Amino acid sequence: MKKIIYIYIWLLSTVIIFNACELTQDLDEYKPLYSLDAETAIVDEKSSELALVGVYSTFRVTSIGSPMLFAIPEFFAGFATAHSVYFSSYPEFNGWLSNNPIVSGTLFQEGAYITMYDLINRSNWLIENVNALDENVFNNPNRKNEIIAESKILRAMGNFYLLRLFGQFYDVNSEYGIALRTSPAKDAVALPRNSVSETYAAIIEDLSEGIVNAPALRSKLYTNQTFAKAFKAKVLLYMGQYAEAATLAKELIDNQDANFALEATYDGIFDDKDSPNIYESSEVLFGTGGENNKDPVGMGSYQSHTVIIAPRYYEIATTSSITIDGQTILYDEDRSNKTLKDHLLFTGSYYSSKYTFFRTTGNYEMIYHMRMAEVYLVYAEAAARANSSVTPEVLEALNAIRTRAGATTTGADGFETYPATISYEQFLEAVRMEKLIELNRETGEFWYDMVRYDFLDGFGSGFQVSDIKASATNPDKFILPIPLESIDASNNVVVQNPGY
Repeated sequence: MKKIIYIYIWLLSTVIIFNACELTQDLDEYKPLYSLDAETAIVDEKSSELALVGVYSTFRVTSIGSPMLFAIPEFFAGFATAHSVYFSSYPEFNGWLSNNPIVSGTLFQEGAYITMYDLINRSNWLIENVNALDENVFNNPNRKNEIIAESKILRAMGNFYLLRLFGQFYDVNSEYGIALRTSPAKDAVALPRNSVSETYAAIIEDLSEGIVNAPALRSKLYTNQTFAKAFKAKVLLYMGQYAEAATLAKELIDNQDANFALEATYDGIFDDKDSPNIYESSEVLFGTGGENNKDPVGMGSYQSHTVIIAPRYYEIATTSSITIDGQTILYDEDRSNKTLKDHLLFTGSYYSSKYTFFRTTGNYEMIYHMRMAEVYLVYAEAAARANSSVTPEVLEALNAIRTRAGATTTGADGFETYPATISYEQFLEAVRMEKLIELNRETGEFWYDMVRYDFLDGFGSGFQVSDIKASATNPDKFILPIPLESIDASNNVVVQNPGY
C-alpha cells in the first residue's frame, strides 16, 4: 500500500471536472466523470465553476473520511458506539471508545486525515489557477473574487476540522498545530507542522476574506458571507478571543433576516426529507446536501448503520438538570425525544431522525456545518467569558434557544428558562449542555467543548472530561495521533503528537 503522503499528492494534484451538459444542474446532482490536471483544466469561468463544485464535493461520501470525521468525537465522548459486532471489531473504534486511539493501520482516522487535506489542496489548486485568470473571462467581474473567497472558506474549514482532530486546538500556545498548505502540492515534499497559533491565523485570514468577498447567498449548499462570519466567531471562541467572537456573533443575531434566522420550531429544521426544501431552512448557514438513495451525503448511513447513539447520551440529555436558588431546571424536555429514536434493532440504542434511515421517510439530508442556533450559543459563552459575568444580553441569547425548544418562564421546576440569579459558573455549564442537546449528532461540537472547558479549568481541576467519560483522563489522548504512515513517509519531518 502506498504511504499516505503519496496518496495525498496523487489525490490532490487533480480536480473534478464535469460534463458541460450538467451546467444547469444543482450542486447535489453533479456526477464526477473524470479528472484532469488542474494546471490545464481551469481556463475560464465555466471550468472555474466546475472545479469549485469539485472542492465542495469533498464533503460528500466519496471516501470514508467524510462524514466519519464528525462521528469520531462522539465515540471519544462516549455518546456513540459501533452498530454491530462487525464494526465493533475495528481496533480504531475500540481506541476511540477507550480514549486510547491506535496510531497505525487505521481506516477511518487516515480517511479523515486524507480527505481534509484533499479538500485543502483542491482549494489551493483552484485559488492559484483562478487568480491567474484575467477578469474579462468572467461574465460577472465580481465572480472571480467570489470563487476565490468560497475556496478560502472551504480551505479554512478543512484546516479547522484537521486541527480539532489532530492538533492541540485548545491551547493557542501549543506547537502542535497542523501542517499548513497554502499552495498546491506538486511534489512529495513533506512540510513540518505549524503551531496552533499559526494554524488559527491562517484560518482567520481565509475567513476574513470570505466575509468580504464571498457571495451574500447563492443557496445554503454554498459558503457565503454570513457563514464565514459565524464560523470566524466560532474559531475566535476556540482561540480565547472572546470579545471579538462575541462582537461577530452579536452582529449576526442583531441582523437576522428571512435568509438567516432561527426557525420557529427545532424539529422543523430537520423534518422535510421528502424534498430539497430541507436545504433552504433559514436556520442553516451552510450545509452539505445529498440524496440518500442516489448520491448520498451519507450521514444517515453512517449515523444509523455504522454508528449508533449510546444509551449514555440519551440518559444525560433527558435526565440531567441544574438547581438554581432551589429551582430544579431540566436541561431538556422535547428536543432529544424528537430527534432520538429507539433503534429497535439494537436494544437500548438510538438513531437520529435528523438524517435519513430505513425507518424514516424521504431521501434528502445534509451535513449541518453550522446553524443559527450555534451562533446564539457562541455569543452566550464568548460574551460571558469576555466579561466574567452573566449580563442580561447573554442570558437572553441562551434563553432564546430554550424558549424555541418550548421552555416556559413560570419560575417553577421543570423545563424552564434560566433565571437572572444563575451564577457565572452555572451559566457556562448551561451553555455547554445546551450545545450538547441542541447540536447533537451534527459535527461533534460537544466533545470539543468538553476538552476546551477542561483545559480552561486547568486539566484536572474544575470541570473535567472524565466527569462525563471515565476513561478520558489523559489530555494527550483527547486528540488523534497523526497517522504513523504519514510520519514515516515524511522521514519524520512531521512530528507526532505527545503521548503517541
